Formats: sequence, C-alpha cells, structure tokens
Amino acid sequence: MLRALAIALLSAACVAGCGGNKEGSGSGGDGDASSGGDRGLPPGAEPCAVRDVQGTIPGVAISIESSRCVYWRGEPAEFVYTVTTDASVPPIEIAASDGCGRCVEPSADPRSFVTYQITGLSTAGDPQQYCLCDTGCCAPDDAAKVQVDATMATQTIRWSGRQWTGPSDTDNPEDEFFAPGTYDVEVTFDGQEQGSVTAKLGIEIVR
Repeated sequence: MLRALAIALLSAACVAGCGGNKEGSGSGGDGDASSGGDRGLPPGAEPCAVRDVQGTIPGVAISIESSRCVYWRGEPAEFVYTVTTDASVPPIEIAASDGCGRCVEPSADPRSFVTYQITGLSTAGDPQQYCLCDTGCCAPDDAAKVQVDATMATQTIRWSGRQWTGPSDTDNPEDEFFAPGTYDVEVTFDGQEQGSVTAKLGIEIVR
C-alpha cells in the first residue's frame, strides 16, 4: 500500500512528466542542449489540443491540451489532460496477478486507470520515450470490480524534456534530452477487458 501511495504521489507530481530528482534534474550531461529561455519561442509555438477522444469503453472521453506543442530541445513542457466519465461506464473488473502488480490501487477516481507516455522517433529515426513504465515490483494485484465516478478529472503532466522509463527498483535517473523530431503525448484509460481509450497530442522538438 505504501508503495502504491508513493507511485500515486509521484504520478500526481509529474502528471510524469516530473520534476525533482527523477523527473526534473535528469542525468546531467547534454551540455549542448538549451532550455530555450534566451531564444524566445520557437517558430510555430501556438496553443494546441485534442478534445473528447473516445475509444472502445463506453462513457469515457479524454482531452489533452497545452499552451504550445513546439519546444526547443532541452526545454520543459506541461500538458493538461482531462478524463470525462459518465454513468454508462461499466464496472471495471481487475484480474488477480501472479507476478508483480501495477503499483497503483484502482479506485473510483478514473485517473487510477490512466497511464501516459511521450514517445516517437527522432528526425534521425531513433526511438525516444518518457513514461512511468517501470515502477519496480509491487505486490500482486488482487481481483476486484471497480465502478468509477461520473466526473471530470484533470491532471498535469510536467515533463523535463528528457528520456525516462520510470524509477524501477533502483531509483533510475533520467536520460538525455529528446532529440529533435515529432512525438506524441499519449494518455490512455485502460478499462481492462471492458475496453480502453487513447488520446494523442502531437508535439515537435526543434534545435
């Protein structure tokens, strides 16, 4: 339970993208990267959004928005997502797991079923990723049935601009800054066997 609470707090602080030692300080290096603070806004930096994206689970919609979707390499960014759920969302059945659990306790808050990542290929064709994919090994999931609230739940992803796949069990530091290229901010509501919704907001990193 303590482990799940720690991960939930980490997600809220980020939400990954995070600040602090794991999500804001990074691994050092990247001396050629600039925060962009002395260069002003890059060309094409305008507000952007995707709204009310639906999927295969009834009653769930996801929106993502940002003040802009073009950033200098090494510049931090923020993205706000909103999960809207209504009374037609079916109860979500959680299967028991034999191995490591998800490190998140499902609840009536729809954000407990949400994951996110920033991913894609650089201009040179190299894969880049930022996510809370590896949170270490938590206790196995117990079988459960959860009914999410009919609500609008909002969260902010605060991203350092770096690559990262999560802290794991070894407090992994962040890696290098994303290289120039086009990427997607992906937010997914995973309703298990009842269906899912994934919204994608396209962004660009420029040098």
